[in-house]
Amino acid sequence: MNTMNTLKSLVAIAVTLCCYNAYADDAQSLEQRIANLENNAAPSQFKNSQVSLYGSIRPTLSYLDDDQDKTWDVRDALSRVGIKASTEFADGWSAIAHGEWSVDIANSGNFGKARLAYAAIASPYGQVGIGKQRPAQYTLVAEYVDIFNHGNSPYAYDHESPFFVDNFVTYKLATGGFTFMAGAQVDGNSGDTGADMVNLGVGYDLGQLHVGLGYVSQNTQTDAGIEGDDQTIGGVVAYTFSNDLYAAVSYQDKQYNLDAFSQDRSGSTLDSALAYPIAKNYKIKLGYFLFKDGIEGNTSADYDGFNTTLEWNPISNVRVHLEYLAKNSDHRADDQALTLGFRYDFNLNWKG
Repeated sequence: MNTMNTLKSLVAIAVTLCCYNAYADDAQSLEQRIANLENNAAPSQFKNSQVSLYGSIRPTLSYLDDDQDKTWDVRDALSRVGIKASTEFADGWSAIAHGEWSVDIANSGNFGKARLAYAAIASPYGQVGIGKQRPAQYTLVAEYVDIFNHGNSPYAYDHESPFFVDNFVTYKLATGGFTFMAGAQVDGNSGDTGADMVNLGVGYDLGQLHVGLGYVSQNTQTDAGIEGDDQTIGGVVAYTFSNDLYAAVSYQDKQYNLDAFSQDRSGSTLDSALAYPIAKNYKIKLGYFLFKDGIEGNTSADYDGFNTTLEWNPISNVRVHLEYLAKNSDHRADDQALTLGFRYDFNLNWKG
């Protein structure tokens, strides 16, 4: 009986040792597999990259008077959120992806209407982008008078000029103080030359001076189906003086050309802007604008007006403003608005 118990004990010990050795082998194999995975893992896509998550929330409360109705309204001054990423894959060469979407604070707070959505390659020889982008006409001309806290600023440029262009292919080169930009809107078979819009521009920056010129050719069609094209030549001069006074004036000549019925006309836009700090964290802004569409008679949408704004910037990314805007139309009701607005900006950056 003792011999049998001894044999049972020896068998149990042998089985235990085998199980332990097998477990140790499996543990060692697992550790080795993890090490191999770590050694052979693909490099992080964040290497040589940077990502920016940013936004600007801009609610406003306005008192509106259009000569017929007087109302209060919560509005939105172009709130947006966006993300931009870039990866350097060679010396001076980078891949860029950029998306930006509006936030409709004025109504249900919807998030989704795209402002920007493109990818680009930047190199020492310039940047090429494809997708929804800013055109040269805004980047080099209108942006320098777009200093007000309002969704329709610049007020004359806003009426019939491009802010964002979809189906857009662009080229940009900055060198020696000059910035050259070219873009073409390409949307299938529309457009009589294969492009719906062509925009060329050049800007020059020297110290506190900016001078910009832009040309736009855009295919159009009237409600009656008559085709044509608009030709716009615009320019801007902007300067910041030694006392921090900022002044800018932008003018555009626009030719409306139709292929039939001799309905051609000539219009123009004028936007001017002044900004001056009047105390610590306070700034006053003034603007005058004039729009002419070249239409004779009561159907004309011609107007002019002015803007006066007082801003308070307690910190760099927070702005509170009080604005008075008057818009006087030649053949339509005049508009006046008194607006209290708030703006909060954020920008988070990661680098790898």
